[in-house]
Amino acid sequence: MSFQDLEAGVRVPPQNPFNAAKRKQQQQNQSQSQDPSQAVAAAIFQINTAVSSFYRLVNSLGTPKDTLDLRDKLHKTRLHIGQLVKDTSSKLKQASEADHHTEVSPIRKIADAKLAKDFQSVLKEFQKAQRLAAERETTYAPFVPKESLSSRCCLIHWNLAKKCDKYTHMLRLQVHKQI
Repeated sequence: MSFQDLEAGVRVPPQNPFNAAKRKQQQQNQSQSQDPSQAVAAAIFQINTAVSSFYRLVNSLGTPKDTLDLRDKLHKTRLHIGQLVKDTSSKLKQASEADHHTEVSPIRKIADAKLAKDFQSVLKEFQKAQRLAAERETTYAPFVPKESLSSRCCLIHWNLAKKCDKYTHMLRLQVHKQI
């Protein structure tokens, strides 16, 4: 719903917040029914929002918030943005082809050129964020809580004790053979 809809007095029935699948289907139907330029603009907005979230995650690297879960979220966000970029690229191509095949006003062509420029800009920002993430991921190790460390240490000690018992048992066998 836009501000224009609100000003025009358009009423939207309340949506069930738990029905995500239905909302997603409605969004897909809307994006298919809107012209390619509007779809590109919406997709660029989504990418920009996702890149901002990605930066927030990157800025947590090297802090106590830097956990394996954070790195997993970072990876998933990177993949999600990659898919958004791929989809947006094809939508932008469709919008460009529509500009060439039909009689389109110069204003529309300028608007589509601006969208292409915005898309390049958000891509550069994402690439910058990816470089920063790669640098920080290699520089810093994820934070592991003390509880995990103590359980790992116990496991290591247990394995070490088990190996020592085997070694001791082997020594005893060798001593018995010599006697």
